[in-house]
Amino acid sequence: MNCLDCSSAGQPTTAVAVCHSCGAAVCALHAVVRDHHLIRTAPINKQIIIEPAARLVWCSTCAAAHDAAAHHDAHHGRR
Repeated sequence: MNCLDCSSAGQPTTAVAVCHSCGAAVCALHAVVRDHHLIRTAPINKQIIIEPAARLVWCSTCAAAHDAAAHHDAHHGRR
């Protein structure tokens, strides 16, 4: 399987992962790897972050979209 972004640019490159959000194949250059902390809810709705963090892989397009959404939410009082 080849990276979608590289193939679109006429440079077929072997994919190393699949985007968690859109399912596109991505190469090492286009893969964005982030920590994803799993959360457990304890009694009285206390949230506990589980360590170690899981790994989350996005394509650069989805990573940019998630970053934009987080930035928007942070500036509009949402979590």
